[in-house]
Amino acid sequence: MRRFCLWILAAAALSAVGGGCALVQPAQTFARSSWRAFRPKPNDYRDVTEESEDQWAFVGEEARGARPVDHDPDPFKRFLMSEKARSIERNLGVD
Repeated sequence: MRRFCLWILAAAALSAVGGGCALVQPAQTFARSSWRAFRPKPNDYRDVTEESEDQWAFVGEEARGARPVDHDPDPFKRFLMSEKARSIERNLGVD
């Protein structure tokens, strides 16, 4: 009888330990995959900083009305500002 109880106790201990490992491993995999989902990928978004077409130019022209375009005398503007920034300033009425 003692031997039978000892076998049952050993089987219960092994199943508890083995079952615990079986539950921990999927949790680690789930945690790893969920953190991987938050890591940014290069193709997740469209980078619009290099796009030069100005689809909102009509808004600036309509808002300015008949006011003339201001001219900025800064000679380093073309070296220090990107084409996108210059496009935005042109849209606002500064050339």
